[in-house]
Amino acid sequence: MDIILELGGNAARLYKVLELASEYPEAKIIISSEGSPDHVVGLLRGAGINDERFLLDFKAWDTVTNFTETVKLVKSFKPKNLYVVTDQFHMKRAMAIATAVYFLSGIKIIPSPYMGSEPHDPEDPKYVRDDRFRAWLWRLTGYLKYYPDVKAARMPQLEADERHSKEAGYPVS
Repeated sequence: MDIILELGGNAARLYKVLELASEYPEAKIIISSEGSPDHVVGLLRGAGINDERFLLDFKAWDTVTNFTETVKLVKSFKPKNLYVVTDQFHMKRAMAIATAVYFLSGIKIIPSPYMGSEPHDPEDPKYVRDDRFRAWLWRLTGYLKYYPDVKAARMPQLEADERHSKEAGYPVS
């Protein structure tokens, strides 16, 4: 089995998820903290992807937690490959984090960038460095260093999206 992990932050990335889902019809899909659940589920179902094939996860509030909050779930499926979907400009940071979180797991991490984004300046190397450090710190010690103001700003909407998804009967991890 393979896993397609979409990192929230740009719902257009779901089009890359649909492309991969078509290419790998046995792959499980995990959507990590991505915007409107109605839009996400509508798009997935509209593409013929049944509810048993995907899960919505609302525990992550930033890129590091997209990985640290889903790693147990991902590993529970015992995947061979993990396709990481995010915007091209964001891929260097995402892969730095994924490398730390999945170090020695036996899971092959495959970058799968969404290329349809507007032209974008390269991501600030400071973000890559800082998030690589945070991911390795978590991996080696279990301690998650995070920015409380970012979590405080994002979690209320994520919690509301999770409640709505459960009430709507969407597949939630």
